[in-house]
Amino acid sequence: MFRRQPARPREGPPFIFTIIWLVYLIFPVVSVLQLPFPEKILGSGLLIAFVAAYLTSFHRTAGRYWFILFQTVVIGFLSIRYNENFIYLACYPSPVIGMLRSVRQMAAAIAGLFLMFVAVGWHYKFMNDVDLFLQLLPALVIILIMPVAMRIGRRSKELRGKLQLANEEIARLSKIEERQRISRDLHDTLGHTLSLITLKGELAEKMIPKNPEKAVREVQDIQATSRAALKQVRELVSDMNMVTIREEFDRAKQILAAGGIVLELKAGEGADDEAPPLIGNILGMCLREAVTNVVKHSKAKLCIVEWAADEEGYTLIVSDNGVGFERDERQPDLGTNGLRGMKERLKLVDGHCTFESAAGRGTRVVFTIPKVTKNGEKEAGGE
Repeated sequence: MFRRQPARPREGPPFIFTIIWLVYLIFPVVSVLQLPFPEKILGSGLLIAFVAAYLTSFHRTAGRYWFILFQTVVIGFLSIRYNENFIYLACYPSPVIGMLRSVRQMAAAIAGLFLMFVAVGWHYKFMNDVDLFLQLLPALVIILIMPVAMRIGRRSKELRGKLQLANEEIARLSKIEERQRISRDLHDTLGHTLSLITLKGELAEKMIPKNPEKAVREVQDIQATSRAALKQVRELVSDMNMVTIREEFDRAKQILAAGGIVLELKAGEGADDEAPPLIGNILGMCLREAVTNVVKHSKAKLCIVEWAADEEGYTLIVSDNGVGFERDERQPDLGTNGLRGMKERLKLVDGHCTFESAAGRGTRVVFTIPKVTKNGEKEAGGE
């Protein structure tokens, strides 16, 4: 089966934009219509061929380089034969040059435009007319630079697309690894125990008619084994749900690196002390949400995570140098599910978080959890 040609190019603006820009051809058309009849026919034919080559080069990848060279030749011919103002037609092939995938072809097309400019300038002796030269120079420089800018923009778009695919692949692989880990844990912790319960159940069933007392002992063993299995399940679920602050530091570094953001860790007073399990879990989840927001929304290049613990409590600070945002004082609560979840977790241990941000100046989030006094001694709120 034949593949249908796409309605727009694979890169660059929508094809309809190429039609819109053709409105500026009214100036060269008017100039051609003022020529004698034979030249009018020649000029009109060349303009029609120029437009056809421009639209084709924009719409199709195959032969794009040769269509660009043809446009360059037509521009040079019209400029030398009729008027130097025809040189402005180079604005049409210039962005198409930036769509060439071959760097060599792109360089050759830019060189062709430059040589055409030199030939037209030599013909009209631009160097002898300083005013005319200064009038044309900015436009010619922009025309020569535009292909490079187009290529850089297209390359940046491709890299952003690859980064997004890489992030999605990382998330997918993480899910697969987590499923495999859970599967291994279930097999290692429960597989043997459940097999043992099945065997003992079958053995007790056979012993009931012959040796009821021994069957009772087997049933008691089954009960003890099942209690041990239940304990294993609870421990497994607890391990799945428990997140530590130190594990989240490593995870944050991986996520930020995938988003092209540098992580800077700053350890304050008491940073080496191990936080109680509940405190570490809550702060770890808050750190995960904060780092996710940095990657999604901040457009930052640097993220700083500060961690400290003293006699008063635990402090975690996440800041970035991104775009920031303007807070609405009438709505101090940002209201997103992630941020609301942070505050709900912190409430369990009387903790709280504050947000500091301004447009263009990044965002700073501070999480604090106090230590409470119990039986006359200072202990962590979740211990």
